[in-house]
Amino acid sequence: MKTTLKQKKKQYRTIYELLFAVPRMYKKDICALLKLNDRTVAKRLKEAFEQRYIVGPDIRKRSHSNTQEHIYFLKCENPELAYLKYREDENVIYHAQMSGFCDLWIIAKEKIDVEGNIILEGPRSDYYTSYAPDHSWETAVKIMQEKMEKFNPSNYKPKNIIQTHFNETIEWDEEDEFLYRYFKYNLRKTFAPVMRKHGISGSRLYKFLERLPETCTIATSYYPDSLPAYESYLYVFETDYEDFIIDLFSELPTTTSFFKVSDRLVMSAYIAKTYVDTTDLTTDISTHYISPLIVELLRKKIVKKKDHAIAMYFKGKSL
Repeated sequence: MKTTLKQKKKQYRTIYELLFAVPRMYKKDICALLKLNDRTVAKRLKEAFEQRYIVGPDIRKRSHSNTQEHIYFLKCENPELAYLKYREDENVIYHAQMSGFCDLWIIAKEKIDVEGNIILEGPRSDYYTSYAPDHSWETAVKIMQEKMEKFNPSNYKPKNIIQTHFNETIEWDEEDEFLYRYFKYNLRKTFAPVMRKHGISGSRLYKFLERLPETCTIATSYYPDSLPAYESYLYVFETDYEDFIIDLFSELPTTTSFFKVSDRLVMSAYIAKTYVDTTDLTTDISTHYISPLIVELLRKKIVKKKDHAIAMYFKGKSL
């Protein structure tokens, strides 16, 4: 009997949950838990990654002083030319051309000279990546509405979800860097190529993997209708209640990432266009839109200031 798309999506979801818990889970264990044969699981894994229902597992360095990264949000006179320029800069790890409060978003290995008006810049905190709940957009917005209605600033207790290590160093050598670059976008890669290329021993490789929770943030991301179905939004919040904001937007059914630059909370979210777009900012909060929720956050002064932009083009590098 032919497997339907609905059945496949259910299997992709289960695979995501397994890899979120154990990123390098063996295929034989996935087979046992899904109660499927090796061939079928191999096919589902291939589909889930190639069609981008699942992205990762990937790793990003924590914010220790010797592995720190620097963020820039810029307004540029010619953003298209600037975007092309930074493609050639060896210090630039990631950059995106944006439409909104900034024209360019740059992540660099260190401070660099930039052209344009700096809207916000500084060392990046650790990342925090949400677990994508298994519910619809309508359910997500309803839960978010309820959380906002119940929120009482006087009862707010910071959880310090986002960590920084700016004044700390960590053991990190040339072999760590080689292994980081190799596994950066796919922690499930096989060992042999990097061991052969850089002459790294198995014991050294296992040491790197064992230390990952200390040195890096590990993230497995999930997109129920596949990544291309969503718009990439970047929000920058000025708030005294950052952990509430993180908890609130972690209800979105797609994976959402958070980090801090200076005193601002930055959120990178993939949102279905029909749930974020509304030109009427007087739209009642009970409607299934994200924009009225943000207006309500501003009205209640949970958020002091908000900026947002949409990613148009972006480029990440294995640096």
